[in-house]
Amino acid sequence: MSDRTSFSCFRDLVAHMRIDAGHQAVVELLLRLCTEVDALRQALADPRVPAEVRHSYRDAHARAVTRAHDSAGPFGSPEKILSAYYNRDPGADRLAPELDMAARLGASPEELAALRATLEEVEMYT
Repeated sequence: MSDRTSFSCFRDLVAHMRIDAGHQAVVELLLRLCTEVDALRQALADPRVPAEVRHSYRDAHARAVTRAHDSAGPFGSPEKILSAYYNRDPGADRLAPELDMAARLGASPEELAALRATLEEVEMYT
């Protein structure tokens, strides 16, 4: 079991920030994302949120933390979490992570095609 605490993690992040401005930017971004995730978690746990929404989040949270702790197989648990954001296969559809999430959110085939077209178009902006 890890002996990492919130303070030891914070101390290590502060040390990482001192390396250079690039590292500082990454740590600041990470802390902002953690703040947003905390706000979303608090909002979804609010008793005023419909029970079915809280139940859905509770189920999703259980699946995510289980995946985050599952180191079985050829890929470790952190890679399993990162696979939601990046393709495992370098030859895979580069837009797969974005389109897969849209599909999980209920996007129709037409909406997925429109999203793909929009993403491909904005990639061309200079």
